[in-house]
Amino acid sequence: MARQANAETISEVVRGKLRADIFAGQWAPGTNLQVGELTKRYGASSTVIREALVRLSGEKLLQFRPNRGFFVSEYTLEELRGLGELRCRVEEYGLTLAIEQGDVAWESDLLAVHHRLERTPRRTSEDPNHISVEWFLAHQAFHAKLLEACPVPLLQDFAATLGEATALYRLWTAPDKRAQSRDIEAEHRAILEATIARDAPTATKLLREHYMRTIDVIEEAEFHAASEAGLPND
Repeated sequence: MARQANAETISEVVRGKLRADIFAGQWAPGTNLQVGELTKRYGASSTVIREALVRLSGEKLLQFRPNRGFFVSEYTLEELRGLGELRCRVEEYGLTLAIEQGDVAWESDLLAVHHRLERTPRRTSEDPNHISVEWFLAHQAFHAKLLEACPVPLLQDFAATLGEATALYRLWTAPDKRAQSRDIEAEHRAILEATIARDAPTATKLLREHYMRTIDVIEEAEFHAASEAGLPND
């Protein structure tokens, strides 16, 4: 039993490191992750690495292609828009239920999580072109807390999966000028204020605009990248 527990702990640690490296942008979308290279990188057995890859593919961070292996998830702009629309519809419903049923304790927790988000620098002087890990985690926590009072745990899990699927692109397009000039703090404050005021129509409208604006930034970044490379944009 002790040996099994130790193996499970090692597996969780490796999966966590691999997951963190994916979000840190160590590999671009579409990169094939080689088991042999990962065993050296993380000092783990091929069995542990494969288990981590399978689990991360279940979280939609990786895509498995038969006879080819595991690849960092890659989406077309049309697929990203589809994911964004699905996320909006899921979270609009979830936030509406949370506003209807959330108590004062949930409101207090939401205010605290938002306070942490506002006090966490989005970018650092050491790396001004990329989102800091601390801000990324605080941002995830804020959006998760918005839905926490929703009485449907499966909806919360699905929303988190959809959010992480597009998070990779949000992080990789961070250097884009539109991403850097965006007043995302004001967007979060507006969503928070409408939620605390129990104004579901306004809160869900602002949440949708917040998410779709992110997709617009990703699309703009992809457009510029394609133009600079001399590739077609459609």
